[in-house]
Amino acid sequence: MAHVIHHHPPEHDKHRPRRAAPTSRRWQDWTNMLLGLLLAASPWLLQFTGLEAALLNAVIIGFMIFALSALALTLLDRWEAYISGLLGLWAALSPWLVGFTAYDAAVAAHIGLGAAVVAIAAIEIWQTETSDTA
Repeated sequence: MAHVIHHHPPEHDKHRPRRAAPTSRRWQDWTNMLLGLLLAASPWLLQFTGLEAALLNAVIIGFMIFALSALALTLLDRWEAYISGLLGLWAALSPWLVGFTAYDAAVAAHIGLGAAVVAIAAIEIWQTETSDTA
């Protein structure tokens, strides 16, 4: 007669967020850290420091993306990618939401870097979902 052993996770582990393999997500976090720094530095790099709304938006959102991605290197939780994606979406839409569409350099920085953050977050989410089902 064969004995079947079933492993059930402890009750306290059932509601813990699942973590992705660190090697599959590390490049996304480093890339988003770089994109966050570029967004934060973009007012000086692209010379739109005279636009207070665009400057503050770029610096605040850029540093939020950087900090969240740096935190994700240690936590490796799924929620980080969703928040990064939302911050990237905000950055891409902020020229219209904050009102600086007349300034091409600021618009290009926010749309380009924001879209890149969204793309990296989408890849990270997809990889996490794929590794969870494997």
